[in-house]
Amino acid sequence: MAVEQQAKAIHFVRLKLRLTRNGLRGQAWRIVLFIFGIFAGLWAALGGFALFTGAGVAGGDAGLVIVTFAGAGLTLAWLLLPLLFFGVDETIDPARFALLPVPRRTLLRGMLAAAFVSVPALATVVALLGLVLGAAVRDGAAAAVVAGVGAVLGILTCVVGSRALTSAFASMLRSRRVRDLAAILIAVLASSVAPLQLAVSSLIAHSDLDRAGQIARVLAWTPLAAPYAAYVDVAEGRLLSALVRLAIAAAAVAALVAWWWSTLESATIGTASGARSSSSASDKKAVAALFPAALRVLRPGRFSGLVAREWRYWWRDPRRRASLVSLMIAGVVLPMVMRASVRVDQSRMPLPVAVAFSALLAALVLSNQFGTDGSAYALHLLVGVPGRVELRARACALALLMAPILVLVTVAVAVLTQAQSQVLAALGVVAAGLGIAAGTSALLSVLVPYAFPESTNPFAVSGGTGGLRGLLAVVGSFAALVLLAPLLVFALITHGLVAGLVVLAAGVGWGGVGLLLGTYLAGGILDRRGPEILAAVTPRR
Repeated sequence: MAVEQQAKAIHFVRLKLRLTRNGLRGQAWRIVLFIFGIFAGLWAALGGFALFTGAGVAGGDAGLVIVTFAGAGLTLAWLLLPLLFFGVDETIDPARFALLPVPRRTLLRGMLAAAFVSVPALATVVALLGLVLGAAVRDGAAAAVVAGVGAVLGILTCVVGSRALTSAFASMLRSRRVRDLAAILIAVLASSVAPLQLAVSSLIAHSDLDRAGQIARVLAWTPLAAPYAAYVDVAEGRLLSALVRLAIAAAAVAALVAWWWSTLESATIGTASGARSSSSASDKKAVAALFPAALRVLRPGRFSGLVAREWRYWWRDPRRRASLVSLMIAGVVLPMVMRASVRVDQSRMPLPVAVAFSALLAALVLSNQFGTDGSAYALHLLVGVPGRVELRARACALALLMAPILVLVTVAVAVLTQAQSQVLAALGVVAAGLGIAAGTSALLSVLVPYAFPESTNPFAVSGGTGGLRGLLAVVGSFAALVLLAPLLVFALITHGLVAGLVVLAAGVGWGGVGLLLGTYLAGGILDRRGPEILAAVTPRR
């Protein structure tokens, strides 16, 4: 009873601030990244503030289109990006309160309050202040009040929805029966963010305002954009419509809170309903049983054993599987959307450019490949696995999974968009991008390793490392793109069958050189800094 009376939301906020401060203590690189995250959040906040203010000042159909698409994009980013990329900051992990008599109501309030003490939440608050300012400047106090209420409901939708979604999917992924289906659903949802952004950009750039306005008016009646568009109705004298939009947003927040409430208990105690343990005996030989059926052609050995291990881990580990399926979906959707939506000088985006980003993205998932192992990497150090063998085996396993998909997607997109003449050059770019990005990721994984928390939530990241993941992705993408640029330019300026064959051969060779050189340099560092890397990727208790 004492805990129930004393535990308040402010205590969770103080706890998060204390844990964040302790996590930065003695870690210079974390302090630098934390400062980088603050500046990135400030840049995003000012950009959002200017966008929402401009929408309010513009008014009319243009203002409605801007505020609706911006609000919906903001909400989708909050809901889906943590599943795909940044992860959810688990400084205040509900599982850590499992043994404490903290009521679920108190826990929910405390976690909600703590969620607002973050760079993304504060940046969103600043951005939405522009909504209030824009409404006040053009439409007066009444519109500003409604915009303020809408901004509050909007930020609640973002924060509560993000927490509820990740909590629900984390619970689902603990059950083997629904784990694969949940991972696919997560990937489809999260991987749709970039294609949706490209589609919206194409719509605005190549369509008239009337068509965009029709879509905006429909979108404004959904929870994604209703709270942001309510003040427009007040400005145009439709008070009832504004109240209905706010009611839609409030109902969405209430539903998300109820959903979060229902999944919070399982997230706390680490259980999932309907999961049953089962065991089956196998009469296969011990060594052969460790190799998946697709890899039985490999001769058993150190390298092939590591490849088989990574192959299995990509499919069985919840955190890796969520990333893998997301990459597969993005690899399929992104080239199609770029070819269909993005046009340069009234022509389609060249096929080599459209598939290059999928290849780079596929290999950049290795930028913290030891963090997914955690303390289990100690076994590799004990048996003395050479660093170069380790890194090349991991890259090979990922390539065996992703390369066939990228090849099939490249050919399919070429056929569907009448770009058969660019297939060979595009395949060369894919091979080069995959190899170069894998080599770049190998260097990043040994230079800046970091730990994932010991959590059954596959989207959890330790406090302060969400910004690190984003920074590593930016650095890795930029470095790989710079190295890929010469081949990409050559593929764009040359045409014909012979040129395509040259680009294909050059791409395979350039990608192989990038992979071998990257793993050679990173492998030497891994051999020298193995214990330090193990310490860096071991979660703190």
